[in-house]
Amino acid sequence: MTSTREGKRFFLATLLIGFAAFNTGNNLIFLIFSMMLSFLVLSFAVLRVNMHGLKLRISQEQAVYAQRPSDISVTVTNHKKYLHSYSVRVLSPGGKTKGTLFPRVAAASETSRSVPIHFSRRGFFRLGEFFIESTFPFILISRKTACAVEGGILVYPEIIDTDRIFPDLIGKTYESVYGSKRGGDEFSRIREFRYGDDWRRIHWKASAKTEKFMVMEYAEEESKRITIVFDNLKPHNAEAFEKSVSLGTSIAERLLREGFFVRLMTCRKLIPFGSGREHLFKILDLLAQIEGQDSWECPATGAPEGFTILILNSEESPLSKYRSLSDRVFYASDL
Repeated sequence: MTSTREGKRFFLATLLIGFAAFNTGNNLIFLIFSMMLSFLVLSFAVLRVNMHGLKLRISQEQAVYAQRPSDISVTVTNHKKYLHSYSVRVLSPGGKTKGTLFPRVAAASETSRSVPIHFSRRGFFRLGEFFIESTFPFILISRKTACAVEGGILVYPEIIDTDRIFPDLIGKTYESVYGSKRGGDEFSRIREFRYGDDWRRIHWKASAKTEKFMVMEYAEEESKRITIVFDNLKPHNAEAFEKSVSLGTSIAERLLREGFFVRLMTCRKLIPFGSGREHLFKILDLLAQIEGQDSWECPATGAPEGFTILILNSEESPLSKYRSLSDRVFYASDL
């Protein structure tokens, strides 16, 4: 428990009144001093009872991005059978909001509210960092307790406006090389099923022969493949690296929104070609917790497919040797 600003002033006033009471021996001043002491004791006792039996449950109903306000659902449960709890505030781990006030949580019941949260960086944040705070009944003493909530919140990298920074993201190279391919209705080939493929395109006869799911691919789909090669090799500048993670996330989000089939290659991780919202979150899950690696061990096999975007830490990066094989190159140090 800690004293609030009002509590410190009240405590100081109590000391002065007590000093005056013992110095003068006036019974009326002693009565005032006793009353003020009783207020302090009562604040302490009632606050303990008010906070007793409160439990917190968190549920995340939407994606949470760094540097962007979000909401989560918070439920406060009062396990006391007969006593209500008042003026309960839930504090989020982001630290940039004043929390959400629950004026009253009835006995043997629960109350739910949408709580605003704000994270300044990406990563995984444990829910145990949430707190319940109260100053009931006299705002003299504040008590804050950490909540033992299991699980956590995965905060995705910041999404920046690439339409404004790079209006022509894939440039004229894509239009000249890939945009002139055959029409979208023309059959191209049969290949193995990948994450994000449309199940309606499965070729059942070929699948039965190979004992694997095989899908029919058309010219338009083949020409809309884009590979993002993300450089997370050490050493790198921490600030520039975070900007490059944000850029890679934003590029993937924009391309998938525009209907492209996107593949992400990083050190030791590969997300194959896919499209749609589910594929986007698979990429977001990886980039939300990506860290620097000592060597490039990407499990990609075969020749590069489609348009390639290379995101490098700097011009001195070991992956700079792949610039000639890439259609578009971005440097984290320039962001």
